[in-house]
Amino acid sequence: MNEHNEAGQGMVSLRRGAPFYAAGEEGHAWRLVSGTLRLDHDDDTGPRFAGLAMTGDVVGAETLLFGRYTFSAHALSPCTLKPWTQAADAAASGFWLQAVAAAERRMGALLALRCGKATERIRKLLALMGGSGCAVVLPRLRDIADITDLTLETVSRTITSMGADGTLDVQGRHRVRWVRDVME
Repeated sequence: MNEHNEAGQGMVSLRRGAPFYAAGEEGHAWRLVSGTLRLDHDDDTGPRFAGLAMTGDVVGAETLLFGRYTFSAHALSPCTLKPWTQAADAAASGFWLQAVAAAERRMGALLALRCGKATERIRKLLALMGGSGCAVVLPRLRDIADITDLTLETVSRTITSMGADGTLDVQGRHRVRWVRDVME
């Protein structure tokens, strides 16, 4: 699965929806320079949503211990990654403590994506990916549905409704921009 588009100096660029690595593959850790990755755990029924990696995160750190990836990863939005080593952040005081704290905050945010009204779940996901007022590349509808624990039909209907009521400015099939916050 490691079909990365090398962009010089070890940097890797991924298009929206592109696979990055698969659970069980040998590899190394990466720093997510831009974009959002979906992480999946493979079980008897196939891949299941396990988490998100956002700009600045280190992914694949488990390879430092085990030599193999624990999760599969693919791009929810266009991504740029660069190889990461422990030495890369050794000079940064408290890097690992900051990383653990960020992971705990992210876990809470991800749990919030799986309860409440559909509009709120989708709004929270898009806000995580880009924030209010920013253009966001929409993940595939299937990814949004898996992450928010909604049906594909509900996701499609909700995004259409958010565009119709002016909450989102839908710019083509893959890009949206916040016009107003639904919490106003």
